[in-house]
Amino acid sequence: MKKLLFISSILLGAYLQAQVGINTAAPTATLDVNGNARIRKTDSITTAPKYVLTPDADGNIRKVNVNKIKSNDQAAINSKVIVVASRYNPQRLAVKDTDYNVTFDGPNPMSGLNSNLITLNGAKDRINLPPNRNFKITGYIGVKGSSNTGSTTNPGYITTLFQAGGDATTIVSTLGYTESSTETWDDGGVTPPIIMLSTGPNPSYVELKVRYGGGSASNYWISGSASRSGVGSYLLIEEL
Repeated sequence: MKKLLFISSILLGAYLQAQVGINTAAPTATLDVNGNARIRKTDSITTAPKYVLTPDADGNIRKVNVNKIKSNDQAAINSKVIVVASRYNPQRLAVKDTDYNVTFDGPNPMSGLNSNLITLNGAKDRINLPPNRNFKITGYIGVKGSSNTGSTTNPGYITTLFQAGGDATTIVSTLGYTESSTETWDDGGVTPPIIMLSTGPNPSYVELKVRYGGGSASNYWISGSASRSGVGSYLLIEEL
C-alpha cells in the first residue's frame, strides 16, 4: 500500500509539473493562468533576432519575430487590408445642398489585398469594416457634370465628408471639395476627403456623404468608373 501511494504521488507530481493551473482546475498548457499575470523584471535584448510575446486567438502566448510585424515586412503587408472601392456608373445628386451616400456598384466594387474582409450593405452605400483594426480612407470623387453624359452648362462643385458609425471611433476626418471641369471662377481645386478611424469588436462601418452646390442646375452627377479620357470615383482603404 505504501509503495502504491508513493508511486501515485510521483505520478501526480509529474502531472502537476506538466500542467499547472492558476485559478483553473483544468489547465490546457504547461502554465495556464485564468487571470492577470505580472513579471517584475525583464532583461533587454540588444542583438538580433528580437521577439515579442503576444496571445493568439485562443489566448496562448506565442513568440513573434519583431521583423514580422514591421510595416515594411512582406508578410505583414500581405496581412493588411489595402482595398480600392470603386463606382461603375455615374450617380445622380438630384437636389442641391442635400447629402447623398456614395454608392459602390458594378460587378467588382472591391479589389486589392484582403478585399474579402470589406463588405457592403444591401444598398451598397455603407462599407462594413473588420473589427479591431485601424484604417485610413481617402476619397477620390469626380464631377461628371449636370448630366450623366458629362456636359456641364451650369458650373458647380461637390463637397464630401466621411461619417463613421457602429463601433467605429473617428480619429480625424477632413472635408473634401471637387469643382466641375468647366468652373468659371477660381475658388479651389480638388481636396480629397480623408478619415482615420479605429474599429471596435462590434460591427463598424463608414459612409461617404456627398452634395453639390453652386450653379443653378437641377441636378448633378458624380463620375462612375475611371477611363483614359475621364476621371473616376473611388476610395482607397488602407489599414494602418
